[in-house]
Amino acid sequence: MMAVYIILIIIAVIMLLMLLPADLVIHISYNDSKIRNAINIRYAFLKFKIYPPESKDKKTKPEEKNEKSNIPVIKPIKAVYKELKDDIKRLGTYIIKRALRIKELNISAKFGVGDPMYTGILSGTANAVVYNAVAFLDRHMTLDKWNVSLDADFDNACLDAGVYIKIRTRILYAVRLGIMAVPVLRKLKKINGRIKQDG
Repeated sequence: MMAVYIILIIIAVIMLLMLLPADLVIHISYNDSKIRNAINIRYAFLKFKIYPPESKDKKTKPEEKNEKSNIPVIKPIKAVYKELKDDIKRLGTYIIKRALRIKELNISAKFGVGDPMYTGILSGTANAVVYNAVAFLDRHMTLDKWNVSLDADFDNACLDAGVYIKIRTRILYAVRLGIMAVPVLRKLKKINGRIKQDG
């Protein structure tokens, strides 16, 4: 009986870990002619820094030039897309509609070109593009919280901008996505074999 309890506890812990949220946090800012990027993953009490990588004093080897001519890949890509179109659409729909959730989206910018007329044109264009992009995300994904602040400076030429986005998923969704991707990978392997045979 004790073995059954231990198995149930292990299953419960695994399910709990699979249901815990995992967040991907992306922060991009442009200020004083410098671009700063940060990408982190948070899971439970853990935090992993993805970018920028830790600075290491290793000498980078010079890239070797590849003298080989580029192999045309348009035909294989078209063949793959033709046969996997429905599967790719199904996976994409699952990722966008179910697996990913935008918990927070903040877009801010202060800009100007030094001329009031051109700054006004730029302001109208920027507002149209950004608000339509946010509306598209809200329509096709789950967008919990968002904020947009676009300020035009009609007197000075400047550009300060920042984007903060927190995307949430769960390990359970990733496991299900992996299961859904297995038949797609099998089809891809078969297609790749046929392409190699055809030359």
